[in-house]
Amino acid sequence: MEYFTGIQIEDIIAIRLDQGDDIIESIRKLARKLDIQTGVIVSCVATVDRAAMHYITTTGYPAENEMYELEGPIEVAALQGIIADYEPHLHCVMGIGEKTYAGHMHAGCRTLYLTEIVVHKLRGCPLQRVKNTDTGIMQLKPRL
Repeated sequence: MEYFTGIQIEDIIAIRLDQGDDIIESIRKLARKLDIQTGVIVSCVATVDRAAMHYITTTGYPAENEMYELEGPIEVAALQGIIADYEPHLHCVMGIGEKTYAGHMHAGCRTLYLTEIVVHKLRGCPLQRVKNTDTGIMQLKPRL
């Protein structure tokens, strides 16, 4: 385990995305525009008509993933994650009717009616993701 202290909330940003806006690409763009080098996505309410996600398929190393895409009216029931070095890493739960899907969100999740997101911009300990040479997993580290 490793932990990072001295992190403080610098700002709270509410975002509204409109029909057709890609969730990941919009967060990337906003992170650069507002200099959100490190942040946390704390809330999201959304509907999308397309979704791209992956989930893990192994319990050993190297980790393996399976990509999948969804179409139709999709409710985003939960979305949270971390922005490190301006790059969002988001996990979500989505539903189509009575079916539920969960995993790592990719670009391609396109807003249907609305997307509303709250981001905490953080300061005090800039974070980045660095590949662990033993496992191949990208892990949070302080940006030096």
